[in-house]
Amino acid sequence: MVIDIDLLASSLREIWDKAKLGTDYAIVAIPDDKIYSRIFSFPKSVTEERLSEAMRLAITFQLPIKTEDAYLDWERAPGTTTTNEILLSTIPRDVADGYVQALEKAGIKTLALESHLAGIARAVKLVPGETTIFSKKTPDGATIFALRDGILRFSRTFPARFVPEAELHKEVNKVKEAIASETKGDIKEQELVKATVRDEYANRKEITEPKSKWLVALGTAIRGRIPEGMDNLISLLPVGTEEAYSYQRATTFIVLMRNLVISISIFFVSAYLVTYISMLSMLQKGTQQVTTLSSSVIPPELVEKEKLIGEINTITETGLNFLSQMPIWSVVITELVLRTPDGITISTFSAPNFTDRFSIVGNARNRETLNNYKKTLQESAMLSEVELPLTNLDKEESVPFSISFRLKDPSALYFSSSQAH
Repeated sequence: MVIDIDLLASSLREIWDKAKLGTDYAIVAIPDDKIYSRIFSFPKSVTEERLSEAMRLAITFQLPIKTEDAYLDWERAPGTTTTNEILLSTIPRDVADGYVQALEKAGIKTLALESHLAGIARAVKLVPGETTIFSKKTPDGATIFALRDGILRFSRTFPARFVPEAELHKEVNKVKEAIASETKGDIKEQELVKATVRDEYANRKEITEPKSKWLVALGTAIRGRIPEGMDNLISLLPVGTEEAYSYQRATTFIVLMRNLVISISIFFVSAYLVTYISMLSMLQKGTQQVTTLSSSVIPPELVEKEKLIGEINTITETGLNFLSQMPIWSVVITELVLRTPDGITISTFSAPNFTDRFSIVGNARNRETLNNYKKTLQESAMLSEVELPLTNLDKEESVPFSISFRLKDPSALYFSSSQAH
C-alpha cells in the first residue's frame, strides 16, 4: 500500500524525466503481496457466451474478499483438451487507488496495472509444458509462485513473522507436492535470482547481468508492444486496457481544447485591456493639457493626440465587435466534463457549430450507467433535445453509445460587451 502519495509521485517524476522516454503513457507493474490470483477451470462445453456468466458466479461465491472492495479482471489461459481455464486477479481498491493517484500526480497516464508476477511470467525463460516453482524475497517476507507456458498458476505470499526464511524451503516443498498431485507431472524448482529472460531477448545489450533483475520491466515492455485493440490481458484498473486508451485520448482532447480556448481568451482580453489602459492614460494627459492651456491657442501636438485617441477608440470598438462573434467553447466543455460520471468513456466529441446538434460517442460500463448519463445531460440547464438511439440492446456491460443534443441558447455562449466591462 502507498503510504506517502506525494513522495512516490515526486520520485516517479524524477525518474521519468531522467529516462527521457518521450511519452507519458505507461503499463505499470506493482508488488504482488496484495494481489490475489487464481485459476478457474470450466468444462469445454461451457461456450464463450456462458463463460463470462460462469466467471461472475464463481467470483460471487469463491473470492476471499468482497467484490465491492476490490478491482478485478481475468484473461483466458491455454487450458487443456477437456477444460477452459481463466486466470483471475483481484486487488483491494484502496491499494490500487494509491498507486493510480501517485502516477496521476507524476503526470503519468496509466494504461494498465498488473502485478510483478504477470511481468515475470511474460519475460522469463520456461520449458514448454513444464511447471516451474519460483521463490523470491520481499521486504516483508517471501513469495512462492508457479508458472507454466507464460501463465501464473499459483502464488502465495508468506510474511516473515509467520514463516521465517529458514522455514521457507518447507513451504516450497508443500506447494510443489500439491501442484504435482494436481497436474500429475514433474515440477521444476528454481530460485528467481537464477532465472533468465526468454531467448529472443537474451542478447540485447540493455539487459545486463544478472538478467533476472530485468524480468518485471521486460515483461511490461513486451505487453506495451501489443497493438492497440488487441490487449485482453489482466488490468487491475477500474476500466480495462482498451477503455483506458479511449479515456486517455478523450482526456487529452478535452485538456487541449480547454487550454486553446483559455489561451485565445487571454490574448484578446489582454489586447483589450492594453488598448483601454493606453487610451485612458492618453485621455487623462490630454485633459490635463487642455485644462492648463484652455486660455491659449490649441497647439498642433494636441490636435494630433486627439486624432490618435479617436483612432484608438475605433480600434477598441472593432475589438469588441470581434470578441462578440467568438463563442466561448470552454463553457460547453466544462459542462460536459462536470456531468460525465465514472463508468462513461468518451472517445469522440463532434461540434460542427453552436446552432447544430452536438454528438458524443463512447463506451459505458453498463446499461444503468448509460441511462443515468442521459438523464444527467437532460437535467442540464444548458442542453436540450438530448437523444440516445436505442442500439446495442443486447449488451448490458461495456455498452457502445452515441448521444446527440443541442444548446438551449447558443447566443448566450458568445462574448458580449457587458462581459468585457
